[in-house]
Amino acid sequence: MRIFASLLLIISMMAPAAHAATLKIATLAPDGTGWMKVMRQAAADIKAETEGRVKIKYFPGGVQGSDKSVLRKMRIGQLQGGAVATGSLINISPASQLYNLPFTFRTLEELRAVREEFDPYIVEELGKKGYVVLGISEAGFAYMMSDEPIRTSDDAREQKVWVPEGDLIGETTFENGGVEPISLPLSDVYTSLQTGLINTIVVNASSAIALQWHTKVKYVTDFPLLFLTGAIIVDQKAFKKINAADQAIVKRIMADAFAQMDAQNEKDEAGARDALAQNGIEFVELSDADKQAWEELATGVVAELADKNVYPVDVFKQLQQRLQELRQE
Repeated sequence: MRIFASLLLIISMMAPAAHAATLKIATLAPDGTGWMKVMRQAAADIKAETEGRVKIKYFPGGVQGSDKSVLRKMRIGQLQGGAVATGSLINISPASQLYNLPFTFRTLEELRAVREEFDPYIVEELGKKGYVVLGISEAGFAYMMSDEPIRTSDDAREQKVWVPEGDLIGETTFENGGVEPISLPLSDVYTSLQTGLINTIVVNASSAIALQWHTKVKYVTDFPLLFLTGAIIVDQKAFKKINAADQAIVKRIMADAFAQMDAQNEKDEAGARDALAQNGIEFVELSDADKQAWEELATGVVAELADKNVYPVDVFKQLQQRLQELRQE
């Protein structure tokens, strides 16, 4: 009986450990940034509320490589998660590109008005591919930033335009405008701006400053091309090893953290625009005719991407219909 009782005691002591999990999550975000501070606090809160059963270990600053590398390491189990640009998920699920098509949104308020309806669809579809989405973040609108003022696609043809490695939407957009974009990983952009390999980038204001790219450009075409989003995704198999109650804790705390980040990102983007102007960068205003020409180009791009099954066409039509209704209110 003593032996049996001792075995029960040992088993009971081991039980909590059986549910313990460490989620290794990589990101390109530099350590010390506001984003990382929020994420580290979320990790601390998760550890505390789960009494140490769930821990999150971050690998910031791109030490695990590009988004492409992070996704590969998740597939082979070296990492359990990644904070990645949703554009990098293009080969995983078309649903991930729903918010990424050019000239879809005119304002941040439009995006926020549809997220409650369409975020669950994105989460569900990525779930079918084996990923748990812990949050979708609003990074801000991306603008063309360049050495010379760009107003038309003809102006763009004279530039050496960068697009992120594997960015099919960006490549298609510029190619339809007669531009041959230069595809490079994020880590090569600053050096390529220094050497003149590229002289035009498409990026949001706060990232341009954080990565010091703004020191290599003189103009911003003040007409947003697209809205940038990111997501933290975790391997579904790894997440299911966590008990249901702790899964709920992780999702709740992460949802709160993402809401906090979105509010902060909005402030950061506004501040970054002011900082760019204060650093002597000129914002180039477009005429109505120029804006219409870019939007017409985007219409052709969206049609071509539909033929390539890059995004869920029927759902995107629903999104467009919802935006039209919002604009008429």
